[in-house]
Amino acid sequence: MAGMTTTGLPKFSDYSDRNVVIEITGLCRQDVMKTSNYEMKVPFNRMSQAMQTIHRMGGKVANIRVDSPSNGQG
Repeated sequence: MAGMTTTGLPKFSDYSDRNVVIEITGLCRQDVMKTSNYEMKVPFNRMSQAMQTIHRMGGKVANIRVDSPSNGQG
């Protein structure tokens, strides 16, 4: 865009180096109580598949947050 300056090297982010933490409630598993909240950490590109699995198991997504890049640089 005109008048816009950037610093550093241009890098396109495809979020391949990012993880998301999905907070789940109402999940019905043997090792997790149905009333407790549960967090699942997955790569960003697997988020949709993880959410489908959560819904199939009867859980509900309470919150999603993007974690720092897995290589520690941000």
